[in-house]
Amino acid sequence: MTREGLATKIKLGREQSGLSQSELASKLTISQGTVSNWETGKAQPDAGQLKRLKSILGPQIFSEQWTPGVLEGPSIVGAWLSKARQKSGLTQQELAEKAGVTQVTISHIETGRALNPQQKTIKLLADALGEPFDKEARLELEQASQVEGIGRFTDFNPHDPADYPNEPGVYVFFDNTDRPIYVGMAKNVGERIKQHHDKWWFRDPIVQKASYVQVKDDRQRAQIEAILIGFLKSNAVFNKQQVQRD
Repeated sequence: MTREGLATKIKLGREQSGLSQSELASKLTISQGTVSNWETGKAQPDAGQLKRLKSILGPQIFSEQWTPGVLEGPSIVGAWLSKARQKSGLTQQELAEKAGVTQVTISHIETGRALNPQQKTIKLLADALGEPFDKEARLELEQASQVEGIGRFTDFNPHDPADYPNEPGVYVFFDNTDRPIYVGMAKNVGERIKQHHDKWWFRDPIVQKASYVQVKDDRQRAQIEAILIGFLKSNAVFNKQQVQRD
């Protein structure tokens, strides 16, 4: 890959991850000027820094086949949030502190990594911004996230307990490449996920995002979990079926 090509990928990858140059520099424990030099082609990351970049921005960004259009764009909520936040003059971190969520939660919503955030998360953000979420857009989101015959399909941040769903369902953890690596079920998904906190694998970038579908029927939850684990096969590396999850 040419220096110019790498510079472009770093810049576009950072922007689509919702990070400023300073925020990316902080994660890499380098200066903002170093990130700027990478993005203008004046310098290049060494092997260790490139490995860290891949873990933060996602390895797919550095593939020869990757183009910006391959990544998901913002959802209805993401477009609203980005516009409202910029209008308020708040950074992602400032809004996160004001709303009581993490910066990663906001980044995932704005960039489209979380397409269907929970209603309680939307309300926290709307209250912090003083900008109500449009009623028509809310209805469109609810229709898009509803799985016929089961319940809502919703994204959440696995590392932000305030974002956990406290209802029955089946959930999936994804790594930083969006590969599903764990399937679980519970009568209370949020309480079940708290039991994962002491697991060695429950950390970023092994577990970076999560989704769940509301399933109220006990038997149906077990069936859906078993089917999903069967589809994932070796990818569900941390799964054990038929364990107590309530």
